[in-house]
Amino acid sequence: MFAKFTGGEDGAWPLSKIIAALEDQYGVLDELGEDGPLKVFGIQENGINFVVALMQSGAGSGQVVEFGFLARFAGFPVNDQLIEALNRNLHISMVAIEAGDLFLMAGLQVTGRFDQGQFSLLLETWRRDLMMTLHGLSEAHSSLVAAFPAARLEAARSFAVNVAPAPADDRPIDMLSSFLGGKNKKAICEECHGRGKRGFIARMCGTCEGSGFTKPRQQP
Repeated sequence: MFAKFTGGEDGAWPLSKIIAALEDQYGVLDELGEDGPLKVFGIQENGINFVVALMQSGAGSGQVVEFGFLARFAGFPVNDQLIEALNRNLHISMVAIEAGDLFLMAGLQVTGRFDQGQFSLLLETWRRDLMMTLHGLSEAHSSLVAAFPAARLEAARSFAVNVAPAPADDRPIDMLSSFLGGKNKKAICEECHGRGKRGFIARMCGTCEGSGFTKPRQQP
Protein backbone atom coordinates (compact mmCIF):
# COMPACT_ATOMS: atom_id res chain seq x y z
CA MET A 1 0.00 0.00 0.00
CA PHE A 2 1.22 3.49 -0.73
CA ALA A 3 2.25 4.48 2.82
CA LYS A 4 -0.40 7.04 3.85
CA PHE A 5 -1.64 7.42 0.27
CA THR A 6 -1.52 11.14 -0.58
CA GLY A 7 -3.82 12.83 1.91
CA GLY A 8 -6.67 14.48 0.01
CA GLU A 9 -9.56 16.59 1.29
CA ASP A 10 -11.55 17.33 -1.87
CA GLY A 11 -14.19 14.66 -1.23
CA ALA A 12 -15.23 11.98 1.19
CA TRP A 13 -17.40 8.88 1.09
CA PRO A 14 -19.23 7.43 4.11
CA LEU A 15 -17.30 4.49 5.53
CA SER A 16 -20.54 2.62 6.26
CA LYS A 17 -21.66 2.78 2.63
CA ILE A 18 -18.31 1.53 1.34
CA ILE A 19 -18.34 -1.39 3.77
CA ALA A 20 -21.93 -2.24 2.79
CA ALA A 21 -20.97 -2.17 -0.91
CA LEU A 22 -17.97 -4.41 -0.25
CA GLU A 23 -20.16 -6.88 1.65
CA ASP A 24 -22.68 -6.88 -1.21
CA GLN A 25 -19.88 -7.68 -3.64
CA TYR A 26 -17.77 -10.12 -1.65
CA GLY A 27 -19.80 -11.31 1.32
CA VAL A 28 -17.88 -11.61 4.57
CA LEU A 29 -15.07 -9.11 5.20
CA ASP A 30 -12.17 -9.89 7.51
CA GLU A 31 -11.29 -6.74 9.49
CA LEU A 32 -7.50 -6.96 9.75
CA GLY A 33 -6.98 -3.89 11.88
CA GLU A 34 -6.52 -0.15 11.81
CA ASP A 35 -3.76 2.40 12.20
CA GLY A 36 -5.09 5.83 13.07
CA PRO A 37 -7.38 6.83 10.18
CA LEU A 38 -6.48 3.72 8.15
CA LYS A 39 -8.83 0.70 8.26
CA VAL A 40 -7.82 -2.52 6.49
CA PHE A 41 -10.09 -5.38 5.39
CA GLY A 42 -9.13 -8.79 4.02
CA ILE A 43 -11.15 -10.32 1.18
CA GLN A 44 -11.03 -13.68 -0.54
CA GLU A 45 -12.59 -14.10 -3.98
CA ASN A 46 -12.45 -17.45 -5.72
CA GLY A 47 -9.33 -18.46 -3.82
CA ILE A 48 -7.48 -15.15 -4.32
CA ASN A 49 -6.64 -13.07 -1.25
CA PHE A 50 -6.38 -9.29 -1.33
CA VAL A 51 -6.75 -6.30 0.94
CA VAL A 52 -8.94 -3.21 0.73
CA ALA A 53 -7.55 -0.27 2.70
CA LEU A 54 -9.74 2.70 3.56
CA MET A 55 -8.14 6.00 4.57
CA GLN A 56 -10.45 8.24 6.60
CA SER A 57 -10.14 12.00 6.91
CA GLY A 58 -9.27 11.40 10.56
CA ALA A 59 -9.27 8.57 13.06
CA GLY A 60 -12.88 7.52 13.65
CA SER A 61 -14.33 10.17 11.30
CA GLY A 62 -16.27 7.63 9.25
CA GLN A 63 -15.45 9.63 6.10
CA VAL A 64 -13.16 7.93 3.57
CA VAL A 65 -10.97 10.22 1.46
CA GLU A 66 -8.85 7.55 -0.23
CA PHE A 67 -8.94 3.79 -0.67
CA GLY A 68 -6.61 1.21 -2.06
CA PHE A 69 -6.10 -2.44 -2.94
CA LEU A 70 -3.20 -4.78 -2.27
CA ALA A 71 -2.48 -8.35 -3.36
CA ARG A 72 0.77 -10.24 -2.84
CA PHE A 73 1.93 -13.22 -4.89
CA ALA A 74 4.65 -15.45 -3.46
CA GLY A 75 6.49 -18.37 -5.05
CA PHE A 76 5.87 -17.35 -8.66
CA PRO A 77 8.68 -16.84 -11.18
CA VAL A 78 8.89 -13.08 -11.71
CA ASN A 79 11.32 -10.89 -13.61
CA ASP A 80 11.69 -7.32 -14.86
CA GLN A 81 10.19 -8.20 -18.23
CA LEU A 82 7.00 -9.47 -16.59
CA ILE A 83 6.78 -6.37 -14.40
CA GLU A 84 7.18 -4.08 -17.39
CA ALA A 85 4.54 -5.96 -19.39
CA LEU A 86 2.04 -5.93 -16.53
CA ASN A 87 2.51 -2.24 -15.77
CA ARG A 88 1.76 -1.44 -19.42
CA ASN A 89 -1.57 -3.27 -19.27
CA LEU A 90 -2.92 -2.65 -15.77
CA HIS A 91 -5.65 -0.04 -15.50
CA ILE A 92 -5.65 1.36 -11.96
CA SER A 93 -2.83 -0.66 -10.43
CA MET A 94 0.91 -1.10 -10.52
CA VAL A 95 3.13 -4.08 -9.71
CA ALA A 96 6.53 -4.23 -8.05
CA ILE A 97 8.88 -6.94 -6.79
CA GLU A 98 10.10 -7.03 -3.21
CA ALA A 99 12.10 -9.91 -1.73
CA GLY A 100 11.07 -12.10 -4.66
CA ASP A 101 7.34 -11.54 -4.18
CA LEU A 102 5.11 -9.62 -6.57
CA PHE A 103 2.94 -6.88 -5.09
CA LEU A 104 -0.12 -5.61 -6.96
CA MET A 105 -1.17 -2.20 -5.60
CA ALA A 106 -3.73 0.48 -6.37
CA GLY A 107 -4.50 3.74 -4.59
CA LEU A 108 -7.41 6.03 -5.50
CA GLN A 109 -8.57 9.39 -4.20
CA VAL A 110 -12.26 9.92 -3.57
CA THR A 111 -14.04 12.59 -5.61
CA GLY A 112 -17.67 13.64 -5.64
CA ARG A 113 -20.49 11.90 -3.79
CA PHE A 114 -20.56 8.17 -3.18
CA ASP A 115 -22.33 6.25 -5.92
CA GLN A 116 -22.64 2.49 -5.54
CA GLY A 117 -22.71 1.94 -9.29
CA GLN A 118 -19.48 3.88 -9.76
CA PHE A 119 -17.89 2.05 -6.85
CA SER A 120 -18.91 -1.30 -8.34
CA LEU A 121 -17.17 -0.31 -11.58
CA LEU A 122 -14.00 0.40 -9.62
CA LEU A 123 -14.23 -3.04 -8.03
CA GLU A 124 -14.62 -4.58 -11.48
CA THR A 125 -11.59 -2.64 -12.69
CA TRP A 126 -9.56 -3.99 -9.79
CA ARG A 127 -10.82 -7.47 -10.68
CA ARG A 128 -9.61 -6.95 -14.25
CA ASP A 129 -6.16 -5.97 -12.97
CA LEU A 130 -6.13 -9.09 -10.79
CA MET A 131 -7.07 -11.20 -13.79
CA MET A 132 -4.31 -9.69 -15.93
CA THR A 133 -1.76 -10.27 -13.16
CA LEU A 134 -2.81 -13.88 -12.66
CA HIS A 135 -2.62 -14.44 -16.41
CA GLY A 136 0.88 -12.98 -16.50
CA LEU A 137 2.01 -15.15 -13.60
CA SER A 138 0.62 -18.35 -15.09
CA GLU A 139 0.82 -17.56 -18.81
CA ALA A 140 2.63 -20.81 -19.64
CA HIS A 141 -0.34 -22.94 -18.60
CA SER A 142 -3.38 -20.64 -18.67
CA SER A 143 -5.69 -19.13 -21.26
CA LEU A 144 -7.87 -16.07 -20.78
CA VAL A 145 -10.25 -17.43 -23.41
CA ALA A 146 -10.52 -20.81 -21.68
CA ALA A 147 -11.21 -19.04 -18.38
CA PHE A 148 -14.28 -17.31 -19.88
CA PRO A 149 -17.25 -19.71 -19.56
CA ALA A 150 -19.12 -18.57 -22.68
CA ALA A 151 -16.01 -18.96 -24.81
CA ARG A 152 -15.97 -22.68 -24.02
CA LEU A 153 -19.41 -23.17 -25.58
CA GLU A 154 -19.04 -24.00 -29.27
CA ALA A 155 -22.38 -22.43 -30.21
CA ALA A 156 -21.29 -19.17 -28.58
CA ARG A 157 -17.90 -19.25 -30.28
CA SER A 158 -19.55 -19.80 -33.66
CA PHE A 159 -22.13 -17.05 -33.26
CA ALA A 160 -19.63 -14.50 -31.90
CA VAL A 161 -17.25 -14.76 -34.86
CA ASN A 162 -16.72 -11.57 -36.87
CA VAL A 163 -15.03 -12.22 -40.20
CA ALA A 164 -12.72 -9.51 -41.52
CA PRO A 165 -14.48 -8.16 -44.66
CA ALA A 166 -12.71 -8.08 -48.00
CA PRO A 167 -12.19 -4.60 -49.50
CA ALA A 168 -14.79 -3.37 -51.98
CA ASP A 169 -13.41 -1.50 -55.00
CA ASP A 170 -10.03 -1.48 -53.27
CA ARG A 171 -11.51 0.36 -50.28
CA PRO A 172 -11.58 -1.26 -46.83
CA ILE A 173 -14.96 -1.85 -45.21
CA ASP A 174 -15.43 0.39 -42.17
CA MET A 175 -16.82 -1.99 -39.56
CA LEU A 176 -16.57 0.66 -36.84
CA SER A 177 -18.89 3.06 -38.66
CA SER A 178 -21.36 0.24 -39.14
CA PHE A 179 -21.17 -0.70 -35.46
CA LEU A 180 -21.67 2.90 -34.32
CA GLY A 181 -24.43 3.59 -36.84
CA GLY A 182 -27.11 4.42 -34.27
CA LYS A 183 -30.70 3.63 -35.24
CA ASN A 184 -29.77 2.75 -38.83
CA LYS A 185 -27.52 -0.12 -37.84
CA LYS A 186 -26.40 -2.46 -40.56
CA ALA A 187 -24.54 -5.74 -40.61
CA ILE A 188 -21.90 -6.85 -43.06
CA CYS A 189 -23.49 -9.03 -45.72
CA GLU A 190 -22.83 -12.71 -45.00
CA GLU A 191 -23.09 -13.66 -48.66
CA CYS A 192 -20.41 -11.38 -50.08
CA HIS A 193 -18.57 -10.62 -46.78
CA GLY A 194 -18.97 -6.90 -47.30
CA ARG A 195 -17.62 -6.73 -50.87
CA GLY A 196 -20.98 -6.00 -52.51
CA LYS A 197 -19.96 -8.36 -55.30
CA ARG A 198 -19.84 -12.10 -55.75
CA GLY A 199 -18.04 -14.57 -57.92
CA PHE A 200 -14.97 -14.50 -60.09
CA ILE A 201 -16.49 -11.97 -62.50
CA ALA A 202 -17.73 -9.88 -59.58
CA ARG A 203 -21.49 -9.77 -60.15
CA MET A 204 -23.41 -7.50 -57.83
CA CYS A 205 -24.53 -9.31 -54.69
CA GLY A 206 -28.28 -9.72 -54.72
CA THR A 207 -28.57 -10.08 -50.96
CA CYS A 208 -27.19 -6.64 -50.13
CA GLU A 209 -27.78 -5.07 -53.59
CA GLY A 210 -24.13 -4.15 -53.84
CA SER A 211 -23.89 -2.14 -50.61
CA GLY A 212 -22.00 -4.79 -48.66
CA PHE A 213 -24.42 -4.39 -45.73
CA THR A 214 -27.74 -5.85 -44.68
CA LYS A 215 -30.08 -5.34 -41.77
CA PRO A 216 -28.76 -7.11 -38.67
CA ARG A 217 -30.30 -10.37 -37.56
CA GLN A 218 -33.13 -9.89 -35.11
CA GLN A 219 -33.10 -11.99 -31.98
CA PRO A 220 -36.33 -13.86 -31.20
